[in-house]
Amino acid sequence: MTLVDIIFHHGGDWIRKSHILYSKKLVHSWEGYDSDLISFIDLVNEYTGELMYIGVQQLIVNGSSSNYYEVVDDSGIRQLLSLISDEFKCLNFYAVDKCELSVNVPNIVHYFDSHPSLTEVGTDCSEVECESESDNDSEGDEVGYDSKELQTIAYQKNREIDVGLQNYKELYKGMSFKDIPEARKCINLYSLANKKDLKQEKSDKERLRYKCVPGCPFVVLISGDGNLPGVRIKTLNPEHACGEVFDNSRVDYHTIALYFKKKLQDNPMYKIKEMRADIKNVFNTNVSYGKCKRAKREILEKLEGSFIDGYNKLEAYANELRESNPGSDVIINLSKDALAPSVRRFLRMYICFHTLKMGFKEGLRPFIGLDGIFLKGKAKGQLLIVVGLDYNNQTYHLAWAIVDKETKRTWNWFLELLQRSLDLKEGKGITFMSDMQKGLIQAVHTVFPESNHRYCVKHIEANWCKK
Repeated sequence: MTLVDIIFHHGGDWIRKSHILYSKKLVHSWEGYDSDLISFIDLVNEYTGELMYIGVQQLIVNGSSSNYYEVVDDSGIRQLLSLISDEFKCLNFYAVDKCELSVNVPNIVHYFDSHPSLTEVGTDCSEVECESESDNDSEGDEVGYDSKELQTIAYQKNREIDVGLQNYKELYKGMSFKDIPEARKCINLYSLANKKDLKQEKSDKERLRYKCVPGCPFVVLISGDGNLPGVRIKTLNPEHACGEVFDNSRVDYHTIALYFKKKLQDNPMYKIKEMRADIKNVFNTNVSYGKCKRAKREILEKLEGSFIDGYNKLEAYANELRESNPGSDVIINLSKDALAPSVRRFLRMYICFHTLKMGFKEGLRPFIGLDGIFLKGKAKGQLLIVVGLDYNNQTYHLAWAIVDKETKRTWNWFLELLQRSLDLKEGKGITFMSDMQKGLIQAVHTVFPESNHRYCVKHIEANWCKK
């Protein structure tokens, strides 16, 4: 996980002279944001939601050497994230509103093509017009970017992990890495790609040293280089005088996770036994079932991190529902842990739209069905649902809630909110239908003492069939 600062520039103007410039006005920021959770749609929504843009025609990012690139989807976000390093952890975004003219800047994904068609850009400036540079009269000359720093970062970071690990089969003297942990990952992938069981002789915060089996001349030493950032290979003898190995101690579950990350992103149902078979077929290397299991768990936990982080956006979602659907009831409860300093833990949430409330009051039968269902996934919990019945005998959703458990207390909470939303008072003339859910019948009698209750025949039949 890498934490970055995201700066949203807005309220300025694009100056379209010989160079494309942006006059900075206002900024809005996300500080210490997990780079793994950045998505194109979230950035666009920040401009349209928080910064009141009509719509985002273009999303533009400022590179580390003050050049602008367009990001059109999540592939552009991935390209940008591949450039993140200790020197490039502040991402500056700009947006072109739908009512503005578009800006001619290159797509960040196409930037590293062999013959890009690029537009030269300048640094940010104030609203005062900047003098244009001297014209280039030679026809057919390519317009270049002065972005050596960005290219260097990309060269160091953008090592693609393909099926055969072709980009990790060779090491060279001077090869640089962001830090020691990244260097260790690279050496482990090199070991897997070349089927060599390297032995780690030195490992601390500043140095790494590896040798091969006794009698093999291979050696590599990685350490810092003066005041330069990161670490690099200082000593290297790349020659091997040993054979390939079947059991490789360098292939730990972190290395397996790096290798299978993209495949599991595309197919989360990819089986552990298939992972073992793939590594054996491609590298003739044996890995244990336990290592593959831990690797898969590590990958899926990172993928589901965005799902869990969605809970942090619930309050913004609730506010948006209230603003866009006036009269709707959106209630969020926090657990007792929220009483501790800086701790906020979701407990339950209730939603009933104003339109659904009015539909029940104006044209539905006095009949309400109640049920609950388990939620699968990492967060788990239960979904409580209440539906009505119209005069065509069609179901009509009324309200729903997400709770931690199905108990008398949660049903009481849910039904009390429903009572307030639909103005049911004591429930006179209303018939409730349900299965024998935990605590539900007692909650109905408590909240609606004058209502009628009936059991669902379909559930009764299903329960008999089980017996």
